[in-house]
Amino acid sequence: MRSPIYRCRSYWRIFFIFLAVLVADTEGWAESPELLAERLQETYAAVDSISFSFSQTTSGPMTGRPKSGKGNGLYARTAEKPLMRWNYLTPDPQVVISDGRTISMYFEKLNQMIISEVDEAQTDILFSFFAASEPLDKHFTILPPHLETDISSDQSSEELPQMQALRLEPLDKNSQIQNIHLWISDDSIIRRIDLLDHFDTKTTINLSSININPLDLSDRQDLDDRFTFIPPEGTEIIRQ
Repeated sequence: MRSPIYRCRSYWRIFFIFLAVLVADTEGWAESPELLAERLQETYAAVDSISFSFSQTTSGPMTGRPKSGKGNGLYARTAEKPLMRWNYLTPDPQVVISDGRTISMYFEKLNQMIISEVDEAQTDILFSFFAASEPLDKHFTILPPHLETDISSDQSSEELPQMQALRLEPLDKNSQIQNIHLWISDDSIIRRIDLLDHFDTKTTINLSSININPLDLSDRQDLDDRFTFIPPEGTEIIRQ
């Protein structure tokens, strides 16, 4: 059985693909899943940076009591590499940073920082969508949402506008993720991500306060400050 830390690291490798993606303006909601995916990738290719707030809930037969958290995040695509940072503010402070080559996860409560390399195959999946270097269907089967997936019946969700959903299933048979639902609002942004793993654990991320291109990518000092985290003295560093 995979350890919780292993599963956490694997989930982050998938999360980074989808955060705060925008879609182009549409005149209606009759588009096929393939067209929606194409619009997502086309628009995402024009985004250099994104900031957002998030709320997250995780529940399932192996998680015990449902868990929740809130925080903020930032994504930037530089000429050299894409950058991602998530700051969990509640219930326990955590910081997750990736540059496409490594993922660093700091857990204040455990006084630990876990640093692991992202293998080449995972790197392609992580950042090809953001860089628009490869079509989404190279790594996922693009499908309509499950009929039972109904955001209006999820009492844990924040109030959201009318949504259109898209389901993605990884082509990699070794993926920890069973499927992903992306919820696209009528103001043309992804406002929610639902991830279901093979242990039937469901993680829901609601995005809000989304700001497109908030960063000056020519300001290297600002980027270094935002995407660098130095843990407190005495933190246990674990390299995997």
